Amino acid sequence: MIRQRPRRPDETGLFNNRRIWKQAIYSLAFLSYLCSFLFFGIGTAAVLHKEAIESASLDMLVAIYFLLQVIFLFVLSWFVERRRHALPIHFPDRRGI
Repeated sequence: MIRQRPRRPDETGLFNNRRIWKQAIYSLAFLSYLCSFLFFGIGTAAVLHKEAIESASLDMLVAIYFLLQVIFLFVLSWFVERRRHALPIHFPDRRGI
């Protein structure tokens, strides 16, 4: 009789499912993108109404931070999607030279 050994939790499930990780990263990127628009809007409204310029500049910095976070998350999703490919190594034939 063949016995199957019990699988460890890290061999299957959530940790190895790249599609779930990629969707989670895209969801965070989308929420960060929305937050950047929110803070750009708040900062622009404060500047247009000539209210506290210090808080408006802080809102703009937070919006730029959220945009940088979106870029980082897309780079992270590229690394999650990357797979190891076993490609053959091609050496050019130099005997005819």
